[in-house]
Amino acid sequence: MKALAASAFKAIPGKSYATPKELWGFRSERGRGTPRSIAWQFLEANREHLGITSALDRLDLRRVIHGLGADHVIYQQIWRRRRIHRAYVTVHIGRDRRVYLVKSRAVPEDILGKTHEPTLPQRRAVRLAVAAVGHVRGSVRVVGRPELLVHRTRPRAEVIVYVHAITGRIISRVDNLAEATGKATVFLPNPMARAYGFAPLGPNGRVQRPPENAYVAVTLTGLRGKRRLDGRRVTTQLTRPRVSSPRLDFVMPSTQAGFEEVSSYYHVNEAIAYLERLGYRGGRSIFAEPIRVNALGTRDDNSWYSPGERTLTFGTGDIDDAEDGETVLHEFGHALQDAICPDFGQTPEAAAMGEGFGDYLAASFFAAKKPDAYRDTVMSWDGARGDGTPPGVRRLDCALTYESFDHGANADEHDNGQIWSATLWDIWNALTRRVADRIIIDSHFQLDGFTSFARGARAILDADRNLHGGHHAARLRRIFRRRGIGPVE
Repeated sequence: MKALAASAFKAIPGKSYATPKELWGFRSERGRGTPRSIAWQFLEANREHLGITSALDRLDLRRVIHGLGADHVIYQQIWRRRRIHRAYVTVHIGRDRRVYLVKSRAVPEDILGKTHEPTLPQRRAVRLAVAAVGHVRGSVRVVGRPELLVHRTRPRAEVIVYVHAITGRIISRVDNLAEATGKATVFLPNPMARAYGFAPLGPNGRVQRPPENAYVAVTLTGLRGKRRLDGRRVTTQLTRPRVSSPRLDFVMPSTQAGFEEVSSYYHVNEAIAYLERLGYRGGRSIFAEPIRVNALGTRDDNSWYSPGERTLTFGTGDIDDAEDGETVLHEFGHALQDAICPDFGQTPEAAAMGEGFGDYLAASFFAAKKPDAYRDTVMSWDGARGDGTPPGVRRLDCALTYESFDHGANADEHDNGQIWSATLWDIWNALTRRVADRIIIDSHFQLDGFTSFARGARAILDADRNLHGGHHAARLRRIFRRRGIGPVE
């Protein structure tokens, strides 16, 4: 494979090193062999463009992901027999066997040569990390060099602490939980979707008990257990106390203990089954093992996905969160992003994209099951006390553009995320559900934890080209321009 001409691609410069972190806007010549072979041919031919030269010898193949429209080859950089945290190279190959994107966070060899062997004992590092976090009731485990993952149970938190491996200095602390604040919602996806005219709040402002016609009879599939909700896609084994039925008969009202567990199992299971129908099955399966769910994990009015534990946790404050199908799907959206792109959400824009995608996924999944008045709103049962008609936690039809993005230190990723969810919702309305879902989900395979709105938009255009030959490119570009997101070409 020949090297790219200097004028044939666009480069995003790195912030930490004098090497590009991304090459895009090109199509290489057609490669030969397996995706792994094509990726290596491209890297060897273009090592000068990437600025990683002989460090190629220290790239360890970690994974080859087969998306619906492209193959994605992921390498981990190794130095002195240790992996370098978040130092990777990814090569993205279309179905035409041409490379169209490469990303590199490899550390240049001249910088690696100046590093020193760690001297800080592991026990000392743990003590320093615990002191930096504060009083810990939970568990602490070392997950790499130099970071420590600290789990706290009360208040519930998960923190990654970066400890300097020589001096013991605390480099940084990162909240590792992907959260969504909510109030609670249930059913398919909420009581108002079937019980027309039902008002969630009474005259006294109290939440009303849903009527009988608000419930939908469903089939629980994928179960492996004989009494409990343990399946091949999801398990509620973390929930305490657990619901049990010898006949697997879990028909019950929301006032009965166990309803939240049943609801969370059903919605997560159906979401993964939908991914399978989109084509993510067999060798393209996104989840290698069942997602573990705690439907009653906190008394707070809050829910989250934990990347460290790979678990979903739902709160029971006010209306129990796991009752609301859209709250469950929002949190599942974080799990889906993490399964495709570990460490997603490390920058303000990436975090906002995570929240926006969660809202989009919930809205898309339940759009056909809700009255038209509720279609642009998510988590209406969870947000029954919220403003608006109908009430809800957030909407997807706002007029915000990228210019509205709050870059302040105290900015809320949920508020900023409405820019991204509205953009994705524009795509959904322009292309239909199945087409939009496949393009948007498949675009995640070429993203990373430090991504941006502009790179997310370009990834969507790449996914459209890989899946549909670029058939929707003009409409997608118009949407991105209207939302002020770019550059995309």
